[in-house]
Amino acid sequence: MRSVWIGMAILSWCITCFAQTFPKLPELNFDRRSDAAYMDSLLTLGRSHRQMAARLPRGRINDTLRLEGLRYMALVFKQMRGPQRDSSYWYAKQLEEQALLLHNNLYAVRAMMLQEYHLRIVKGDYPLALQINQRASELCTKLPRESSPRWQVQMNMGDIYMLLKEYDKALSSYQLSQTLLGYNTSVPPKNRKLLTSQAITQIGEIYEIRGQYEQARQQYELSRQIALDTHSQINAAYAGERLGDFYISRQQPEQAIHVFEEALAVWTQLKDVPGQASVWARLSECYTLIRQPKRAIEFGEKAVTVARDAGYTRIRQMATQSLYRAYRQANQPAQALSMYEEFSLLRDSLTNLKRIEELSAVQKKYDVNQVRIAAEKERFIQQQQLLNVRRQAELDRVRAESEREQLESETRMNHLKQWVETERLRAESQKSRLEQRAHIDKLSHDIEQANLMRIILVGGVTMLMGFVILYYRKNRLIHRQKQEIEALNHDLEDKVLARTVELKLANDQLRAKNREIEEALLRGQTLERKRMAADLHDSLGGLLAAIKTSLSALNPAKMSDREQQIYHNLLNMSKEAFAEIRYLSHNLQPDELEKQGLSQALTRLVTKLNLTQKITFRLEAAELPRLDKTAEFNLYSICIELCSNILRHSEASEADILFRRFNNELNMIVKDNGCGMNPADATGMGLHNIQARMDLIRGRYEVHSGPKEGTTFIFILPVSTNLTTA
Repeated sequence: MRSVWIGMAILSWCITCFAQTFPKLPELNFDRRSDAAYMDSLLTLGRSHRQMAARLPRGRINDTLRLEGLRYMALVFKQMRGPQRDSSYWYAKQLEEQALLLHNNLYAVRAMMLQEYHLRIVKGDYPLALQINQRASELCTKLPRESSPRWQVQMNMGDIYMLLKEYDKALSSYQLSQTLLGYNTSVPPKNRKLLTSQAITQIGEIYEIRGQYEQARQQYELSRQIALDTHSQINAAYAGERLGDFYISRQQPEQAIHVFEEALAVWTQLKDVPGQASVWARLSECYTLIRQPKRAIEFGEKAVTVARDAGYTRIRQMATQSLYRAYRQANQPAQALSMYEEFSLLRDSLTNLKRIEELSAVQKKYDVNQVRIAAEKERFIQQQQLLNVRRQAELDRVRAESEREQLESETRMNHLKQWVETERLRAESQKSRLEQRAHIDKLSHDIEQANLMRIILVGGVTMLMGFVILYYRKNRLIHRQKQEIEALNHDLEDKVLARTVELKLANDQLRAKNREIEEALLRGQTLERKRMAADLHDSLGGLLAAIKTSLSALNPAKMSDREQQIYHNLLNMSKEAFAEIRYLSHNLQPDELEKQGLSQALTRLVTKLNLTQKITFRLEAAELPRLDKTAEFNLYSICIELCSNILRHSEASEADILFRRFNNELNMIVKDNGCGMNPADATGMGLHNIQARMDLIRGRYEVHSGPKEGTTFIFILPVSTNLTTA
């Protein structure tokens, strides 16, 4: 009652000050819908507003105030429970009639939305609701996007599509409703967020039906968060219950308990008994799932008591089912049996009711489809009629245009004839004056022409003489410059020829010098290799022979087993070292390379390697011709380096040295079947030496290898620079 008196006081003050301003109706607080005193105060304010607006003179602003009073009354009755809710439909019908009379499409659409809600939610008349939605949608096209209630039309259509189980269309309608609601500035920001929350919840329903559970959970949580952010307790409680139901369906009772407890706190604060009973029944089911029968029985009994007294059949069914399971867990069979019998009775009645509802839903679906078909047919007829009207209008317009153009052409023709006659008379009089004037002008012109001709002749002769003089002087100057340029060209050609001869001679000398340097370098390397081979054979070989002789002088019979083993190891090591020294001293500069060429040197090298090593080496040198000494020396050195690497690192059983001739190139291929290597890691000193040798003989090489695939080196030499005749 206190809210009523406060509202009346505010309204009295507004009436007193009405000369200055008209009172604005307050926004409806949805969290206080169950407060009867609050709702009655809103109705009192609405009636006072209508009485004040009725006394105002006619005008656009005052007409809008009267429409707003009707809308406000319909909106308040819409939120009430019981028979009073039907008054919302009556006020909505009055609002639609007045809005259409005043040609106010915005309030007409708002009235239709209130009627549609009452028919669809309260009466369950989906066909009529669909017809109203279609009419409202046509009116929305005439309204600006900022104030158009088309978002509400789309949300209603989404609900209807959900009934028809056309989930793709329902999802599109809800998403379009969200987009349109974001553009609308006539809805208060808080209500806009709450309406968006409702659309998000419906989208979650669609995702859950489709089995897209993760997307459904995200939508439910987002809807609940929006309700919490806007501090709307009722919406937060409803969103929490829906999220808790989802957790129960996904067998996650712990998460469901958390959101149900928050919803219960809201219903308790608002003293909403049906809301409390609904949450108690759900909490009983959750505690049954986590096997806490004591808590489940506590909440279930409270829910059953409220449901029995108030006649909440569905809440009573949920509570009796969870109590049956809880009593079974608590080992109380008598109470469990009692709850099961009550649950069975409720289930049978609800099953029959559900069947009736399903049949009603099928009938509604059929009726809705019939309305849609009729609407499509009517729309097609209207389109055809509009098309015929447009065609007839176009024909009338063309006919009228043709007649108008014909009249205009006749009028223009008459005007043209009059103008031609007038112009003819004027031309004749003008002609006589012009003939006289032309005769006078002709005589004056002849005199002026004669004077001008004399001036032109004198000037032309003068200019001709000047031009002749200037042309003569210019020709003499050009002739002198041409002679000077020819002389300079002869001198420049002589200098260029002499410089060319000098550069060619210098290049020949430089090439000869390079050849001498290369030959000297090769001779020096040959002498150095021979010297190193002799030093290895004479010095180190002699030393190893002396060590071997000294070891042979020892008597192994007087040694212990360990000493005899060391003694024989030393002998073997000295033999191997002596053989290695002989191998190195010979390979540093074999006689075959200098006398018989690369082919014979490599043949002997492969023969010696196959005698002393475990790896089998093969040589194919049929296509190898004689090369110049530098090329043969460097290729031999490369083979020595690669064979050494194969013996030390490759773990191979076979190796090949091949020579192939391709057009103007000679290829040397060295490959093995060993462990391979990574070409990117080929940075050792031996490979640097190989690169340097290939640069010296103007060749190039490639490496192909991989783990467990062996290694292949391909050396490519151009014939024109490195080959000689065999």
